[in-house]
Amino acid sequence: MLISFVTLAIHIRLGLGHWPTPMFEDYHSPAFDVHAAILSFFGLFALYAAGPLWLLCLLIPRMRPEWPRIVVFQLLTMVVGSLLMIGILKFDPTTFSAWILD
Repeated sequence: MLISFVTLAIHIRLGLGHWPTPMFEDYHSPAFDVHAAILSFFGLFALYAAGPLWLLCLLIPRMRPEWPRIVVFQLLTMVVGSLLMIGILKFDPTTFSAWILD
């Protein structure tokens, strides 16, 4: 999701020639629509499907990791990734995050 977000930012920057202005700029192209749909898919998957799928995999013995440390590592990776994404949205020095959330 983070890679999709950053590449969408690069796509917009190259397509417009400047960072978009929130509430005033409207950018549409077929490639942008596909790119935005991919970002939306990854975001919705991370929000609604990744957690339940992880728990389901823990319930199935064949898919369960051998060591409890791996489970903690997976959970820690998810938390760090989420915090990184929230940090990027909050502390973005450009206007892209505000534009995409608008």
